[in-house]
Amino acid sequence: MKNTFISAGAFGLAALAGSTCLATSGAAAAECRFAPVRQIDRDVGVDPQLLIDGTCTDPDYNEGTFVVDKTEQLTFEVPGGPTIPYTQVTGHFPATRTTATLPPYVRQSPTLFRQDYVFRFPAKEFWKHRSFQQQHPSGGGVVDNRMAFTNGAFSVNWMSASTANSVASHRHEAAATKVAKAYANKLYGNSAKIYSYFWGCSGGGIVSMAAAENTTGVWDGVQPQCLGPKGVATFHSFQWQAHYTMAIPQAKRDAIAAAAAPGGTGDIYAGLNDEEKAVLDEFIAAGYPLPAIGNHFKSLVPLVDPIDIRIADPTYEDDFWSKPGYAGANPPAYLKAALIDDWATITGIDRGADGAPATIRFDAATLPKLGVMGDNYLEFFVYGADGKTRLIDPEPVVGEPSDNRRRYSLQGKYDPVAGTLALTGTTTNVFGKTSPLVNSKLLLDGLKVGGKVRINNRFILAMYYYPRYSNIAGARSYDQYRNADGSPKYPQRADISVLWGANYRTMGGRVETGDVKTRTMIMEGMSDNLSWPIFNASYAEQIQHTLGAAKARSTMRFYLHDNGNHSTGGGEPGIFQQSIQDLMAWAERGVTPPPSTQYTIRKGQVVPAPRAADRGGLQPVMTLAVDGANRATVAAGQPVRLAGALEMPPATGKIVQYFWTIAGADEAPTKLPSPQQKLDVERTLSFPAAGSYLVRLTVNGQRNGQIDPFDKTLLRNFKEVRILVK
Repeated sequence: MKNTFISAGAFGLAALAGSTCLATSGAAAAECRFAPVRQIDRDVGVDPQLLIDGTCTDPDYNEGTFVVDKTEQLTFEVPGGPTIPYTQVTGHFPATRTTATLPPYVRQSPTLFRQDYVFRFPAKEFWKHRSFQQQHPSGGGVVDNRMAFTNGAFSVNWMSASTANSVASHRHEAAATKVAKAYANKLYGNSAKIYSYFWGCSGGGIVSMAAAENTTGVWDGVQPQCLGPKGVATFHSFQWQAHYTMAIPQAKRDAIAAAAAPGGTGDIYAGLNDEEKAVLDEFIAAGYPLPAIGNHFKSLVPLVDPIDIRIADPTYEDDFWSKPGYAGANPPAYLKAALIDDWATITGIDRGADGAPATIRFDAATLPKLGVMGDNYLEFFVYGADGKTRLIDPEPVVGEPSDNRRRYSLQGKYDPVAGTLALTGTTTNVFGKTSPLVNSKLLLDGLKVGGKVRINNRFILAMYYYPRYSNIAGARSYDQYRNADGSPKYPQRADISVLWGANYRTMGGRVETGDVKTRTMIMEGMSDNLSWPIFNASYAEQIQHTLGAAKARSTMRFYLHDNGNHSTGGGEPGIFQQSIQDLMAWAERGVTPPPSTQYTIRKGQVVPAPRAADRGGLQPVMTLAVDGANRATVAAGQPVRLAGALEMPPATGKIVQYFWTIAGADEAPTKLPSPQQKLDVERTLSFPAAGSYLVRLTVNGQRNGQIDPFDKTLLRNFKEVRILVK
């Protein structure tokens, strides 16, 4: 049975009992078309791109296939504001395919999964013809009720995101937006345009790029936040970070972080040898934000498994360890120390009830020492009867890309003390997901008592250096690998298109080109430790190159903000809220938003312009000094002079308050009787006892000069200095 909508004035919708489908409204729209299948679709294992516009109907996701599971009449009490009734619709798009009914080359598709959604419609008197949507391909995203309802928006919330179900999610999200708009039109009796807005951070930033580039007429404004451009963010960033973690001991990395932190000495090279200095230089020249270097991703296993690279570039591992120009052919001392590569002799094989090997026992005298790498990405190669031919299963695995690891290496739990490798049980990946251990029959059949298994970490160590040999054109992280004439300093792999694979899957059969089709705001925090500022800057520059300067100015903004991190809006909630206000005004009334943040790139570091008038952006610009520097050393009781300069960029508002935080304790805010565009702040301070004291000055600006705006749009910035008392 299909349900029809019943309008109930300002509030209410007939309750939908059981699981029913929405009625298709109006004349049937043309079906969205798929692009022709390309070789990269076959290589990556996904459906071709679906060409989505505002009127076409997705063949799998549409009003006719959306199942309403229940509707509820609920209320939301806005703190300090009204109580807002709302209609909550819980429903789903059913899975429409199985692995058996997909084309043979397709290994991942959104149609394999049920796609769950929750729509939340505020009462009619609170609605302003808007919808909001927040996204992450594996973590989902639920729009805060307060943010949606007080901005007059209904929200579209995807509830079934997962790592496995992360492919082409913008496709069903576009369909869900269309379904929700049709629902809203009937609920509210509306025939006017509904303005829709979409944003997401990290993987959600990648999906936001898909929303901005791969669709037309669905969303009126998109914010790709803390985004991950192809290759550089999905693969290379974690390879650089693992290289840094492997090469420099923890104590020295801690000292680097302390030196780089606000109020630090600034001497990041103290105590490093020449090899370690070179690794640090490579890391920060790639673009890792130096002030946040203590927050780097410390896992020796990259967040995105490099198995795709192994499949697409099968000779790289051996080339790295043998050919001139590659680091492995003449390894530095730290790489030699990290390398594990030995042949262990099998002394026994315990088998399960099915006769398959369950545990391998090794001769303890032949086991390698693990060293600084431990068992991170440790592999167990099996060879044929001749002892020379490595066994590799040629059959691709349908499912998550990392499942293909078993084609190359035994999968198991290694116990170097007991000298065993357990081939059954469970394993947990870097995301914390636990799954059964599965091994290739080809490799298991190659095991025999007296035979040898090559225990090694050759592949993962070679991966740490892959950015050197796979430079991505146009991305600024690779400036360090280019000679003055633009030629590469290192040998380059013949085909690096594999690096696009992760984004190609997430973006639904396409990678970003900068050809955005709707108003786009890129939001990034300067202390983002996962999607670095240089990545976001590179995408902004790609848009400028693709669209041309004039069209880019009328379509795109790029906002950096000090101290922001890897989270929604770039880690500054007030700036995010203001950016949404500006995006809505831009889309709905043609109000031009403040200009993008102006910056330069120096040895990989994104450096915003120092003066507010030159920098632009949305955030107050400020400096803070103690006795004219970022740190001071004084005697107990000796006063120091603190001086701050605060200024709002043009047309972004006024400074409304500031406050000090002394050694972790916040002082009462100073509220300006009259909001100011520019303000100088001074004070003296002394400490009675020896110690290290961090002092922070925080400033808040606001577009309309309000201290407590209802729309939560305080624009924050802060700076810190350190005082060492002897």
